[in-house]
Amino acid sequence: MSKNLNRRKFCKHSSLVILASLFPNFAYSNSSSNKIIKGNVLVNGKNFNQNSNLNLEDVTVIETNNTLALLKNDQNGFLIRPNTKIKFFKNKIRELVKGSVHGIFGKQSNELKIKTPRGTIGVRGTAAYIEYEQKFDRTYVCNCYGETAVYDLNNKELKVLSNKYHTPLVINNNNRIDNSPYNYPLNHFDDNINSIENFLGRKPKWELPEGKMIFFAPDKEKINI
Repeated sequence: MSKNLNRRKFCKHSSLVILASLFPNFAYSNSSSNKIIKGNVLVNGKNFNQNSNLNLEDVTVIETNNTLALLKNDQNGFLIRPNTKIKFFKNKIRELVKGSVHGIFGKQSNELKIKTPRGTIGVRGTAAYIEYEQKFDRTYVCNCYGETAVYDLNNKELKVLSNKYHTPLVINNNNRIDNSPYNYPLNHFDDNINSIENFLGRKPKWELPEGKMIFFAPDKEKINI
C-alpha cells in the first residue's frame, strides 16, 4: 500500500511540475502567499520590497504614493491606485481609508465587508472598484460583475448590486445612495480586470452588454503582468 501511496504522490508532484512549466502563473496563483507583485508601497509605514512574503494576519496598513501597486492576497488581486491607504486584518482587506482600490475576488464563503469613510461594501464574490472621493465626501462603488452589497454608516443595507458588467453608484454624506454621476467606470478598466483574472488563473466573468463599449486603460494606468 505504501508503494501505491508513494506512486500517487509522485504522479501528483510530477503533474504540478509539468503544469508549472507550461503555465508559469499556475504554481504562483495557487499559492496562499501574499505578495506585492508590482509597484512601491509602504507597509505599516516602512518601504516594502516587491515579491517578498507579506504577513496580513495582524492589522496591516498598506499605502501607495504616486504609483499603482498590485497585491496578490491568496486568490484575490488588488490593484491599488496612487495615494491610497487600505487596511488588512486576518488576511483579508477590511478598510479603504483613502484613495481607491480595484478588488478582483475569488469565491467568498462569507460576505467580506470593507469599511469606507461613507459606508461599507459587502463583497460576495465579485470584481468591485471602490473609491473615496474626498472632494465630494462620498464613496463610489462599482460592481463590475458578481454581487456586491452596499451599507450605510449604520450598517443598514441600502442596495445589492448583481450583474455581469459595470453597475456603479455613490454613497453620499447624508447616508443615501445615488446613481453614479459618471457615464463611464471611474478610474478602472476592463483590460486590467482581464490581466488580473488571468494572472490568478481564472477567466474574467464580465459580459459586454449590447451597445456598450470596452474600457481600455491608458498607458499610465495599464498593468502588464
